[in-house]
Amino acid sequence: MDEKLKSTIDKIVQLSKQNPEFDAELRKRLEITSSANVVSSRMSICDDVHAIRETLEIRANNSISYDFILAKGNQRLRDQLLIDNLRMENAALNLKEKELERFYSFCANAFYQIENVVNFYFYVMFPNIDNLLSFIENATNVDGKYSFKRNANKEYKSVSDIEITYKLNAICTTLFPDDKNIKITYSQLRQVRNEGAHRCMVIVKEHDESNALYRFFKYNTFNSIRIVLIKLVGTIKQEIENVGKIIKKRGVIVNVLPCIAFIKVEGKSLQVSLQQLKNVCNKTANSQIEIIYKNSSIIDIVDIK
Repeated sequence: MDEKLKSTIDKIVQLSKQNPEFDAELRKRLEITSSANVVSSRMSICDDVHAIRETLEIRANNSISYDFILAKGNQRLRDQLLIDNLRMENAALNLKEKELERFYSFCANAFYQIENVVNFYFYVMFPNIDNLLSFIENATNVDGKYSFKRNANKEYKSVSDIEITYKLNAICTTLFPDDKNIKITYSQLRQVRNEGAHRCMVIVKEHDESNALYRFFKYNTFNSIRIVLIKLVGTIKQEIENVGKIIKKRGVIVNVLPCIAFIKVEGKSLQVSLQQLKNVCNKTANSQIEIIYKNSSIIDIVDIK
């Protein structure tokens, strides 16, 4: 290859590493679905965090271990998640950049991890695409106009064919039913990624309190975003490690209505159908029950023996 072309490629690669917005747009032009989905063959064989840091010239330490993904045999994805995590933490330490630019890069790389972890969760939990589609439809039916409905003109072949908005809403409704703020934060991180660095800088300069993204940048910090990312990864790690296992949890009936009932499990309020309570003898408020799960789904509710 011509040396000038090689030099140009080197410059593009370097710019992609330094500028998440440029990286995302370049991959979009090349029809690569996500900047967080591709790892070079050299990276895919690298299972050493130190080697990844050396290759990417990153000084930060990783804040999350993704070894649970490696345990499932997906080293390529695990390496990409480590890279995005290290880039995220490196942005926080890069004092040569303005704080707002550092924070944008931090958030963009945080969302790359969120998107890939969520996709991996659904890939593991729902090998059958029809089961996944049904799950997301049911989990988001409380979201009104934002609920997921299958498009008759679209063919769904894999988890990546479903928009991340719906997948995130389903995750939050299922795994964090009592934490409304976390759902908002994940949604805003997605918007930050989509808007790009330039537009986000403009939003902040406008000082418009009515703009949700302005409030996001005003009230969030590196640590607050790190916390919600760690919470998601930790919860998904636990769910994946329990795949195929029968999990029993104690709960209590809160209220029974003509068509549905509300129960509380480990401090979380859940809505269940009366059909799911068919094996419970005393269907009244304050009755103690045992909820039986498999793959994060309730398979039975019974009286405590």
